Amino acid sequence: MKKLEDYNAGYYITVNDYKSFIPSSINEEWIWNDSELNTLLSKASLELGKLNGYACQIPNIDSFIQMHVKVEANKSSRIEGTRTTIDEDLSDILDINPEKRDDWQEVKNYVATINYGFERIKDIPISTRLIKELHSILMKNVRGEYKNPGEFRKSQNWIGGTKPSNALYVPPIHSEISNCISDLEKFLNNDKIKNPELVKIAIIHYQFEAIHPFLDGNGRTGRILIPLYLMSRGLIDKPYFYISDYIEQNKNAYYDFLNRVRTNNDMLAWIKFFLEATIETAKNARIKFERVLNFTNEINQIILELPVRTENVMKVINILYQEPIMNRKMLQEKSELKNTALKSVINALLEKGIIIETTGYSRNQIFSFEKYINLFKD
Repeated sequence: MKKLEDYNAGYYITVNDYKSFIPSSINEEWIWNDSELNTLLSKASLELGKLNGYACQIPNIDSFIQMHVKVEANKSSRIEGTRTTIDEDLSDILDINPEKRDDWQEVKNYVATINYGFERIKDIPISTRLIKELHSILMKNVRGEYKNPGEFRKSQNWIGGTKPSNALYVPPIHSEISNCISDLEKFLNNDKIKNPELVKIAIIHYQFEAIHPFLDGNGRTGRILIPLYLMSRGLIDKPYFYISDYIEQNKNAYYDFLNRVRTNNDMLAWIKFFLEATIETAKNARIKFERVLNFTNEINQIILELPVRTENVMKVINILYQEPIMNRKMLQEKSELKNTALKSVINALLEKGIIIETTGYSRNQIFSFEKYINLFKD
């Protein structure tokens, strides 16, 4: 056993005109005397349990989770510099300004990566193999596609500055990645270690970002691993926990606490920050799901009063829960309603303000389930 108070982050090696940081091994059972960490851990576990219990009671939760995933994709990608809004990310690529289509694709890839990961962990543990698979999907057909998607780097990367010699941080030299990742993978799957899973994933996240094993996409990959790990360990039943929103709102603090591990050996402070992020994220997710549940109950009541067939309206509404911005052609294809039936449904929904038309055109119209989208924005 090792004490977090005695944690040593690693050491530097000189490579040409710069120094590369080699993180120390984390595959240990960690103990601590810090009472504040225990208090935060208790609160975080309680809030995560409340979220899990509440979400399990919501009918058709999978439809709402997909919207939750899309908002997470937007937030996580914005941390890395993408500029699309949530509404743009929900739209068809042909309706996006060409200058933002690369950003749009990066967000789409993030959604695909999350969904792939949650299916994949049903069959295999989180491992080097899975991490590479996730990265390959994340970087497909986007700006980093020429930076060896799905493969650990074979050259030096750095953070900040124009080159390693003036960078803010230089991760391990590529020849050390295999050893670092092997240690991380052992810690991920070491069932002999009885540390609380939230403490483990906090350490795992720091270590992954410190290793920075890919030439690009490390931040997004590292954030995707958090809910994957929690779900694989049974702390959440479905993919509805994401801390990117909290990180985006506290971006400077996030990077400062990660850096303090390396510069001050202060793993305790980083874990506390992570637990605070967990508490707020779990609370906010539960509030959002409460809003969604109340909203769907209101919508269901309104639908019963509309002068059109309830069955047809429900077809359209259920589609919009999953894809809340759609044009008329897409709605018709997915609902399989005849043109006259769909027109009646759309007119009824517009009349009640349940959806809005965003183009102002009489043709090629685009409809937005705006009130539903706004539930996830706040």
